[in-house]
Amino acid sequence: MIEAILNFLFPPKCPACKGDVEHNGQWCGTCLNKILNPRQLPLDKELRQLFNGGVECLSDYEDPIKKLIADAKFEKKKHAVKALQYFVEQGIGQEELENIDIVVPVPLHQRKIKERGFNQSMLFFEGTMAKAGIEMWEVLRRVHETRPQFGLKFAERKANIKGAFAIADKAQRHLVKGKRVLLVDDIFTTGATFAECAKVLQAAGAKSIAGLVIASNHR
Repeated sequence: MIEAILNFLFPPKCPACKGDVEHNGQWCGTCLNKILNPRQLPLDKELRQLFNGGVECLSDYEDPIKKLIADAKFEKKKHAVKALQYFVEQGIGQEELENIDIVVPVPLHQRKIKERGFNQSMLFFEGTMAKAGIEMWEVLRRVHETRPQFGLKFAERKANIKGAFAIADKAQRHLVKGKRVLLVDDIFTTGATFAECAKVLQAAGAKSIAGLVIASNHR
């Protein structure tokens, strides 16, 4: 009832073209078909060895996706969160998750969590995974805070993120050991963060590792 009243007072709009849609967060079919472009990312030798399941992105990192991610992460705008959650749900096919046992989000440092109030890698994907019946666990943690990766060269990114992750709790190793793991994040730039996370998952005994991000311009 409350949602119906809000929809009447504030008609839901497509986050891309601002055309009318039925529900908050929903995209119109035209914009979704135009912007949703799932593709496998090209990986260097190190990443291919770590991600034997490959790494997929759902869209290029450009507006409106780029702005929605920024609005959700830094401005905490609920409409942006809903739009990205809907985008993820529409972008992931059930067949893509058939060979996945557990989904793991790239973690934020605890200070960042307190500051932001959420881990976007968890927030954007958890609804879709719950509907698919796949468990999502925050198995990884950041053992030390790193500089923002934005603006750093590739070698600087690798050095900055090196050794930044660990298994959150030794008791959780059983969640990863022998399992087919899907690592998720909002953005893939050079893959330095993904590589460090995958090394920890591999050392914990993951049977296979695949990756999934909302957006990337990596080609």
